[in-house]
Order: sequence, then C-alpha cells, then structure tokens
Amino acid sequence: MLELSDQEADAKPAATVILIRPVGDGIEVLLLKRSEALKHMPGLWVFPGGKVEADDPGEGDFERARSAAARECHEEAGVALRTDLLTPFSHWLTPVVVKRRFATWFFWAQVPTDTAVQVDGSEITAHQWWQPAHAIAAHHAGDLPMTPPTLVSLHDLDALDWSSSAAADLEARKPPRFFPNVIRDDSQMVFLYEGDVSYATGDLSQEGKRHRTVGDRGVFQYQRSLNGH
Repeated sequence: MLELSDQEADAKPAATVILIRPVGDGIEVLLLKRSEALKHMPGLWVFPGGKVEADDPGEGDFERARSAAARECHEEAGVALRTDLLTPFSHWLTPVVVKRRFATWFFWAQVPTDTAVQVDGSEITAHQWWQPAHAIAAHHAGDLPMTPPTLVSLHDLDALDWSSSAAADLEARKPPRFFPNVIRDDSQMVFLYEGDVSYATGDLSQEGKRHRTVGDRGVFQYQRSLNGH
C-alpha cells in the first residue's frame, strides 16, 4: 500500500476535507474510492482532497490549503463549498520513509443531508456515505481499504457526541498534529504518534501509554490509551 524509500523526500502541501451530514442523532461522512488504475493509492477509500496547486488563492500556506480543499472537493465529488466554512480538523506529515510525502491539512464541513455527490469518474470511481463506526468495522473486515490518517480521523469523529456539542467542540479545539515515526515489526508496520511511549525511541518493547496505528496486510488498528497504560 505504501511506497517506501531509503531517501528522504520533501513534503508537498496538500489538503483534505471531511464532509459531514447529520443522520438521526449521529453523522455520516463521505468517502470516495480512488481508481484502481492510479499509481498512487489505487483502490483506496479516501476523503476528497489532493495537492495544493500553484494557483490556489490565499494568504499563506494555510489559506491556500483551505482553497485547495474546496477545489478538490468540487473536482472529485461535485460538491461546492465556501472556503470560510471549512474548519481545520488535523494536520498530517507523511513519514520520512514514504516515497511520496505530503504535509496535509484536514478540514471538515457540515453539509445538508440531501447534498448530491457526483464523482469525476476517472480519478474517483465511486462514493458512499458512512457512519464512522460502520466504516471502521468495514475496514477491519478487509472490505474498505484506507490509510492510517483516514482511519484515525474516523475514530476521532466516532468518539464525539453528535447529539449535543460535537460541532462546537471541534470548532473550539486546537487541531492535533501527526508526524508518525514508522517502525517495521516483522510483517507489521507500526505508526507511532506523539504521546506514545515508544514515539521518541522506536522501541516497541516499552510498556506504557499507546498512541499508534498497527497495520498488517493493508488492515490497520488504531490504538490509543486515554489514561495511563
């Protein structure tokens, strides 16, 4: 799934948008399927997004990323968004061992339940709205291939109480930053995040707080200790 390299490449700016629509007391999020013919991440389910282009408007990298997120959402899913309604969700930096590296701002926006989606049919071949918990379960069953940032974002969304203050809490929080330290462990790939006991050392034998994603044959498990071990 990941193209690894022994040489460190520069990270290119990119942007992603998580579209959220209300369903009952919860939410659904939009996932898009990348074409199997693509060289980069073929067949994976992703949020709309892509690289920041030179002509994306904005003052500074953050605003240009927000413009790129809106543009990509329209190009890939046919959904038009106002950039001022895009709220930062998280920021990810691709590990240094990966060949194609990106510094990606994740944004989120709530859209009406009846929002129409029209995929481009080339880069994106299908779409589906998912409740976060159901998407996580489908991934664990091997039916919904995705990358760690997508899975971690779904866990983050699933942990919120959407019947009350979730949207306000998201708008008020400081977007978390993820700069994974990737460790190979036999057939597994372990993505360590800040706060994990092994983050600084890469020593997986250490006991303590966990904040990591463990992948085996394309299926990932997100592990996070909220308190203590």
